[in-house]
Amino acid sequence: MAEASYPRGNETRARLIAAGIALFGQRGFDAASTREIATAASLNTPALQYYFNNKEGLYEACAEHIVARGWESMKGVIVAAEGLLAAGADDEALIDAFCDIQGTLADFLNESSGDWLLWMTREQTTSEPGTGFLLNHPTIKRIMRASRAIVARLLGRSVRDPESGVREMTLNGQLLRFYMMRGRSLHLLGWKDIDAAGLALLKRVVRQHSAAALRAMVAERGGGRSGAPPVAKKRPV
Repeated sequence: MAEASYPRGNETRARLIAAGIALFGQRGFDAASTREIATAASLNTPALQYYFNNKEGLYEACAEHIVARGWESMKGVIVAAEGLLAAGADDEALIDAFCDIQGTLADFLNESSGDWLLWMTREQTTSEPGTGFLLNHPTIKRIMRASRAIVARLLGRSVRDPESGVREMTLNGQLLRFYMMRGRSLHLLGWKDIDAAGLALLKRVVRQHSAAALRAMVAERGGGRSGAPPVAKKRPV
């Protein structure tokens, strides 16, 4: 099929991705058909096949689109956290870095309400064939690794230690539940949406909770020491 058959290729591709995110989020990977997605984008099925080959190709393009936008938002705080870890920064600097990551994530999730948020929620809570892309994406792993490395450093444990993972997921869960369970959260709070004031409140409370929990980890570790990684003990000869 000639390129000229679909003028303004970037615009057409973007329409298909937007329709894909909406329908995959609403109906799931299996239930959303290529015909429905093409129709929602005001195109025909051959257009989808032309740009993405098949439904799996479109789903991957949707995931890559969201990851790219997410990294655009998160890159600054992740690179800064990685730099602090590499430099052996002190505990308070690492605590601030962890809280900054959470605050930036809250901003991104709040901007991603609607179709994007529904897609991300379904993608991470179902096991349909073709899904699970986000958890295995190198960029998402990099973002998760920075948060977990900070927790591990403050605990004085390895990043591979299960407790480091449980603690990091518990801390981030307090934020994610507002968005992964958005409808229930809004209902319980009596809010119509998470507006600017609500977002500011959420970020402030999450930062206070996280900072307190992270300082408690430092105290449990022994406190007063640098955030530098613990020196491995030599085995007896």
